[in-house]
Amino acid sequence: MSTTSSPSRRPWRPASEQVAAAYGNVVADPVDADLAVLRLRTPSEERLGLFESFFHSGSLAFPEDELKEILRLLDAVPTLVCVNLERPAVLTGIAAKAAALVADYGASDTALLDVAIGRARAQGRLPFELPRSMGAVEASRPDVPGDTEDSVFPYGHGLNL
Repeated sequence: MSTTSSPSRRPWRPASEQVAAAYGNVVADPVDADLAVLRLRTPSEERLGLFESFFHSGSLAFPEDELKEILRLLDAVPTLVCVNLERPAVLTGIAAKAAALVADYGASDTALLDVAIGRARAQGRLPFELPRSMGAVEASRPDVPGDTEDSVFPYGHGLNL
């Protein structure tokens, strides 16, 4: 299992090394790992001002330099990617390369790793669609749910037990 260094904007954090150590051997370099666990936050841009700072806004796509770093990891080692979806995100390239993709809404590292190794079962459905691109978002009607063309994951996609 591997953790990764975070870029300056910190769009992700590795799973806690202390928690991960209970599930396997933690290595410093992803190329030495059998599996990497990557936890991403939904992309957003900072807003200035006291009130505005409480809300995330801006592009739903990861900035190009951050996406390249994420994809480089996904190319190096099979990776379980867990995205905290506080709002929709463009995950097209990540979904195509991840060994597994999980959405969460506040799950702990322990809960995520329990699902990864089969101690617990994942379940849930998306409360919104995940668009294929920002172009699709911009072409959609903002007041109509599920209006983006050819979404990667439609509203309600997921697992039920």
